[in-house]
This record gives sequence, C-alpha cells and structure tokens, in this order.
Amino acid sequence: MKIAIVGAHGVGKTTLTKALETHTNLVAPVPTPMHNPSPGTLKSLQDCSNEEVLRLSQRRYTERIVQEQSTHDVISDGSVLHEWVYASTRLALGIYPDDTSQPQPSSVTQTHLGLVEDFTEEALAYFEQVYDHVFFIPVEFPLPRDNAPISDRFQLEAGQQLFGLLTLGAKPVHVLTGSVEERLAATLGVLGLREAAVAT
Repeated sequence: MKIAIVGAHGVGKTTLTKALETHTNLVAPVPTPMHNPSPGTLKSLQDCSNEEVLRLSQRRYTERIVQEQSTHDVISDGSVLHEWVYASTRLALGIYPDDTSQPQPSSVTQTHLGLVEDFTEEALAYFEQVYDHVFFIPVEFPLPRDNAPISDRFQLEAGQQLFGLLTLGAKPVHVLTGSVEERLAATLGVLGLREAAVAT
C-alpha cells in the first residue's frame, strides 16, 4: 500500500506521517534536505536562485521515486507533487509574498514556469499510477510568526494549487482536518487500520 499525505508547507504533513508510522506497518522515507544545489556549495533553499530551485526540485523528485519504490508499504510525506508546486509558487510570487502583491514574472521566469508546468504534469501522471490512497491537509492554522520559511499567502496559494491538481485525478481525495489525533483517526479509518495501533 502506498499513501500520499499532501498539503502545503507547515500544515502538519510530517507530524501525521510520523504518527502513522507509529500506528501501522507503513514506512516513510526521509528525503535529503533541499539545499546545497551544487557540490561543495553550502546554500539554503531560501537563498537559491530560480535555476537552483529547479535543480533541487528535480533532485528531490528523483529521490522520492527511488525511495518510494524500494518498499511496497510506504507513506509519502508530500508526494511527488510537493516540490514542483513549491517551485511553481515561488517562481510566480516570490518566497515571501504579501496578501496584495502580484509580481510580474520576467520572460526568463515565465520560461521556468512553463517547464515546471510540464514537470508537474509528468509528476501528476506518476502520482495517479502509484499512490493507492490520497489524503489532503488544508491550511487551518497560522504559520509561526518567527523564522517561517514562507509567508501565509505562499502557504495558501501552494495549498490551493495542490488541491486543484488532486481534483484533476481519478482517485478519491480524503480531506483531513482538526487535531493530529482527529487526522490520525480519520486516516486509519479510511485505510481500515483502526485495530493496527501499537500499544504504548
């Protein structure tokens, strides 16, 4: 069984993924951090250029596929769509857009956005073939006020784009809301694993 936990940065995907690992026999591969686009170059994702973001997105996409194909029972924290939607949102709006700004992408950035759209279509086709169950976590709670890697608008736009992509597919999308415990219970119910809880 392969399941995808989908949602924008900061909505609780990793928290739910770890809880599911504890209560099931599913495993969640941990991709390498998205930074250092070039060998020997120490650089955070926030400081990367658009070209470097695309390189890191492709690297993470490939890594996800390899990791998630290595075992049958897997939880994908974000799925193969996550990085491409991050790249698309960042190219279109910048990393810290406010509620009103509407940047005008340069011709080069528009070319990059076109490439990301093509990559996303390929990722969506793969998504449809591979994941057996799809769970979406919407934005419910505000990002932390200090040191948030993206803005509230970025998070909301990315979440809306992800949900829009999910509705294009044929698979049912289970929307998870509420506390971690409520999300976990709902997920286990869909998977038919209510009795799989590990005693503590």
